[in-house]
Amino acid sequence: VDEGEGALRGTVREVEAFFTEEERSRQHSIFSVVRQLTDFFGYDKETQLGLYGAFGYDLTFQFEQVELHQRRDEAQRDLLLYLPDDILVIDILANNAHRLRYDFSAGGKSTAGLPRTGAVEAYAPLPEAQLPRRRDHEPGQFARKVSTAKEQFRLGNLFETVLSQTFYEPCPQPPSEVFRRLRKRNPSPYGFLINLGGQEYLVGASPELFVRVEHNAQGWRCETCPISGTIRRGRDALEDAENIKTILSDKKEESELTMCTDVDRNDKSRICRAGSVQVIGRRQIEMYSRLIHTVDHVEGYLRDEFDGLDAFLGHTWAVTVTGAPKPWAIKFVEQNEESPRAWYGGAVGMLGFDGHVNTGLTLRTVRVYKGVAEVRAGATLLFDSDPESEARETELKASAMRDAVL
Repeated sequence: VDEGEGALRGTVREVEAFFTEEERSRQHSIFSVVRQLTDFFGYDKETQLGLYGAFGYDLTFQFEQVELHQRRDEAQRDLLLYLPDDILVIDILANNAHRLRYDFSAGGKSTAGLPRTGAVEAYAPLPEAQLPRRRDHEPGQFARKVSTAKEQFRLGNLFETVLSQTFYEPCPQPPSEVFRRLRKRNPSPYGFLINLGGQEYLVGASPELFVRVEHNAQGWRCETCPISGTIRRGRDALEDAENIKTILSDKKEESELTMCTDVDRNDKSRICRAGSVQVIGRRQIEMYSRLIHTVDHVEGYLRDEFDGLDAFLGHTWAVTVTGAPKPWAIKFVEQNEESPRAWYGGAVGMLGFDGHVNTGLTLRTVRVYKGVAEVRAGATLLFDSDPESEARETELKASAMRDAVL
């Protein structure tokens, strides 16, 4: 590392051997430990049992050699997974719930009879007067970075990239209350509240599936739903309809999604059976509290030598939060964003001990750390992006999260 010029710089270590992209997930990394755990606990009789938690954006640097330009907090963690022994499963559609409690036995020892309680840590809000800053970009700075990206598009170094900025608010209410507000105002496929310990919480209402792997009669099915293309919700149903018509006829928005889906299909083709990768839904409309998105739906069936963790790592991280080509986009993001992404752009979810995977991208997420709510939002940039419009899009995406905090 080099701490010159006030910035921490470093390079990820060289990999110990040559790996093809198909073998990306077999490189030595923290996921080697995760794989050992899932193999050790492997049990195909229970779909809810597994490792639950959060996967940070910086995990990508275990696979991509990128010079680090941003200073990381020493307290930053990149992976936190729990093995729950008490699970309440709530089926919202069926309007019922059931509880699962587990004991584990190995080597003549068992968890039976051990206490199931843990330490209790009271939430500690930060007074607003002590809030150090409101955002990590100065006014107009994000728009200027869009212009920088457009120059890289002109040179051919990038086809697409995703830049983000962070907004900060005091969080006077406990994260559980923020989660209740989000669930009421902005229901989404991946809602979550995770206590990470150390006065750190993740509260999210993510719209985007990252990777889901489930078994059916044809084999292990890998599924993703790339989201790209955004427009504001209307004041009523008629204005919503007009906005949907506008976004579906917008060539720039169509190009965004097409490029994301092409990269996603390429990611799958490395690990899926030939001919099994296909787009089964094209530019579908999804509506949220303040936004309308266009979404593609892509599936493929894993080859026999690959499993759910391979599928997860083969897509890390999604083109919808990095850009294309991925290695160049990841470098550009690291060089041009003003703060580390931490959990943003990573994933939350579970790795099942029966082999299935269910994860969502860490988007539309509030990271509450030591009483401060951090809301990060990004925009997908292309050659014909308008700098001011892209800056406004990040403000719009962040607004629902900030309002839930306030």
